[in-house]
Amino acid sequence: MNRTALIVVLSLFVSGLATAQESISLDGEWDFSVPGRMDGPVKVTVPHTYNVMDGLEDYAGKAVYSRVLPVSEAMKGKQVRICFNAVYHDARVYVNGIPAGEHLDAGYTPFSFNITDHLRFDGNDEVRVDCDNSFSKTNLPCDHMFDWANDGGIYRSVSLHTSGALSIRYSHVTPQIDLSDSTATACFAIRLYEQKVRKARFELRITENATGREVFGGSEMLKSGADGIFRYSAPCGKVRLWHFDDPNLYTFELRIFDKSGLSDVRRESFGFRTFTVEGGHFVLNGEPVRLPGLENMPGSNPAFGMAESPEYMLKTLKRMKDLGCTITRYHWVQDDERLHIADSLGILVQEEISWWGGPSGPLDPALRETALRQVAEMVEAHYNHPSVWAWGMSNEVADNTEDILLMRDVVRTMDTTRVVDAISNGLHCRHESDPAMALDLPTWNEYTDTWYGRPREQLAIFLEELRPVLSGRPLFITEYGLCEPAHTGGEVRRMDDMLYHIKEWQNHPEICGYIYFCLEDYRTHMGEEGLGRNRIRRHGVCSKTLEPKSSYYLLQGIMCPLQVIDIKPAGDAGTDMKIKLRVKDSIPSYILRGYHVSYADASGKSVKIDLPDLAPGTEYTIIAPAINESYNFEVCRADGSRVLSY
Repeated sequence: MNRTALIVVLSLFVSGLATAQESISLDGEWDFSVPGRMDGPVKVTVPHTYNVMDGLEDYAGKAVYSRVLPVSEAMKGKQVRICFNAVYHDARVYVNGIPAGEHLDAGYTPFSFNITDHLRFDGNDEVRVDCDNSFSKTNLPCDHMFDWANDGGIYRSVSLHTSGALSIRYSHVTPQIDLSDSTATACFAIRLYEQKVRKARFELRITENATGREVFGGSEMLKSGADGIFRYSAPCGKVRLWHFDDPNLYTFELRIFDKSGLSDVRRESFGFRTFTVEGGHFVLNGEPVRLPGLENMPGSNPAFGMAESPEYMLKTLKRMKDLGCTITRYHWVQDDERLHIADSLGILVQEEISWWGGPSGPLDPALRETALRQVAEMVEAHYNHPSVWAWGMSNEVADNTEDILLMRDVVRTMDTTRVVDAISNGLHCRHESDPAMALDLPTWNEYTDTWYGRPREQLAIFLEELRPVLSGRPLFITEYGLCEPAHTGGEVRRMDDMLYHIKEWQNHPEICGYIYFCLEDYRTHMGEEGLGRNRIRRHGVCSKTLEPKSSYYLLQGIMCPLQVIDIKPAGDAGTDMKIKLRVKDSIPSYILRGYHVSYADASGKSVKIDLPDLAPGTEYTIIAPAINESYNFEVCRADGSRVLSY
């Protein structure tokens, strides 16, 4: 496409965007009521969970949300969809009293309904959402078998989306990268809501977020394959790879045109990176790495529960990044906004469906359908996030190999690039027969000295027994921590056990990483401590509102990728200092690229000293001229975030 034609197309796009495609937030004031428990509706702010409201903290049942929709005359002749990021866990949606659709037994995945034919355009179009968070045997999590908050409601964002005759359901982008020179192609798989459409004109633009540089711009008439998917390959030249230390992002803008012109637009960020399990290692962008991390439990702050704001999500993930977290997992499918933050901060994420603890054995047909549907919805919704490195099929479920293989097959029809695993708490005793061994990565929730009831000295024996079972595959420690008051000892024991377990893991080269559990004391209906919205498990290195404990600072030092091993005068004057650094080579273990040392000198002037690329085990000395009398300095990553303060 020549430049003049592209400028014309862009001008048409800008002029037609407001009427052809628009997203309107429905967050804000809604009417809310609980039949039989409230005299009438009250005003609440969506996103909202009723389980932080007085008198409803332990309520599990039906509730109703309603509001007038901001439908305008300009929307006539357009398609209008109502889009929910999630409702927990059943949602039945009505527009002007007419059923628009239902989304049942899936409280953590997004969904939408086309409501065009339900609208009157009279200024009083009303949407009503009947939701239900009753403990259910047809839902996953099943019945009471989950260890987090049972927060019901429209607890994530809602919007209206308008489009023309053609509308984009999803546009998945798969990077293909030549790691020898960082050249890449972005391969798009595009599905429309209009499944019978087999030919359409698309325009695609890809830009580099950090610089605004356009790496691809083009227009094509595409035909879909037999599977109904349109495919578009975009050569992008040399790109900057996404890495947890340097999370480079790109944005694509995909437009589709119908006979009237611009019909719909999809705009998302993505990254160029590879992540595989090879030769007993995690391999990120071709580099073997051993990664430290920890998990956080959303919904833990009793002020708003699962209805966390983007600002609070950002605060949480910044806490994790400050700890040196490179990798994490979540027990249930997360808000898209949380994953966007992980993308931008550089935290690798395993996302799981919420099959926790049971039921074990083959699922009944209804629960199997629930599991397969939740897996498909998770992958479809979050495919483009570079932070997502793995899809988890279950957590701490025994005897479910048959079902997790069926779930894996669903994933593989949609995504051939990511790790698929299941989280085990019995690998140490079930060995080859454990379900986790049937998938891509052996995993272990390692609670040797607490939930297992074995002395911690047994850990080394367990690991030696597991090594031949792994047959050259790596082992990923997916959980460990101390839960009070179920296990006594407080912060003293938490820190002592933290040191013991992590040191043992570091000494076993087959262990490719670990996830400490967890960031904060967390809200859960299973909590041993507190009442109502304050019922918690005291399991964190922070309080339920993210105030650090002593163990936070210990874990921060353990997960830091380098250490200061010496600091002394560089000469007789004593104003210049030699600072000797060492890159760790156990866990963590990865090459440090783009790091720098910064400090204020004796006159208060800022000084920055760039470091060369440093491999694990490297010792490197810098001269810090005229450093301040306290020798205070910081080491920072390429993205500017702090790694170490001295």
